[in-house]
Amino acid sequence: MDNEDKKVWRLDKIQLEFSSYGKDKGKYIGTIRFENEEFEYFQFKIRPDMAQAYIDLIAKEVVACASELSGKLIESLRIKE
Repeated sequence: MDNEDKKVWRLDKIQLEFSSYGKDKGKYIGTIRFENEEFEYFQFKIRPDMAQAYIDLIAKEVVACASELSGKLIESLRIKE
């Protein structure tokens, strides 16, 4: 197989959600999807036991963004702190 036959796979989407029903009720689950330039894709599940590692990676950034957003909302609504 030469280099022209190789497909480039890129991360397309990571999705995490809190399950409110079913066997994973009360846990985080999700999917990771990869796609190539020919719009072929594959994806796999993020099991509840794997989800915490992803949450740990993004937790600080989520808190920082929420804090920044609240400041912008207060400013735009002209609310005094």
